[in-house]
Amino acid sequence: MDPAVKALLDLTWSEVGTRTDRHSGATASRPALEPLQRERVDSRPGDDFPVLAHLDAALRLARDGELAALAETFAAARGALKWSQNAAYDEDSVGRKLLDNYAYACLSGPDCLQPCEAPLGGYILLGPNFEYPDHNHAPREVYLVLTPGTRWCLDSGEWFDVAVGDLIVHEPWQMHATRTGEHPFLAFAAWLERGERSAIRI
Repeated sequence: MDPAVKALLDLTWSEVGTRTDRHSGATASRPALEPLQRERVDSRPGDDFPVLAHLDAALRLARDGELAALAETFAAARGALKWSQNAAYDEDSVGRKLLDNYAYACLSGPDCLQPCEAPLGGYILLGPNFEYPDHNHAPREVYLVLTPGTRWCLDSGEWFDVAVGDLIVHEPWQMHATRTGEHPFLAFAAWLERGERSAIRI
C-alpha cells in the first residue's frame, strides 16, 4: 500500500476511536481486517465525476477545522486515491442529480487500495446544496465529519446539524440521509462489517 494512503488510514481510524456519537453515545474502533475471499467489483471507478470539482473547496474548509491534520494527511495521499461510485447506481435508479453530486475514494474494501472483505472504508464527497436521500444497509456504519454546514436525518426524523469532528454511527438497517448547505461535504465513512454496496436500499 502507498505509504501516504496507509498514513491516512491509520490517522483516520485513530481519530474515529477517540470520539463518541453525541446523539446516541455510540463509539467505534477499527475492525480487524477480514481477508478478501473472492475478487469482486462493487464500484464504478472514474476520475471525471462532476462533484470532484468541489474537492479543493472541501479541503480548504477541512484545513480550517478541528481535523486540520487529517485534512493535510488526506491532501498528501490525494494523488494515490481512486474515486468511484456505487456500481448499482445509475440514472434510472437514483437520478442524475445524485450521480453528479457524490463520489467515494475507497481505501479498504473488495476493490479498494487495501483489498479486504471488511472494513469497507474511504472518503465521501458531496456537492453543495444537495440531499443524499434516505437509505439503509445491513452493515453498521461510522462517519467522521471533516467539513462544516451539513445536516443529518436518522430514521426519517428531524434534521440536525453536524459539525467538524462529529462521529456519527448508524446501526444495521437504520435509515439515514444527509443534506449539504452552501459548502461541499467531505467525511470518512466506513462499514464495520462486510457487505456489498449493491445491497444499499435507497
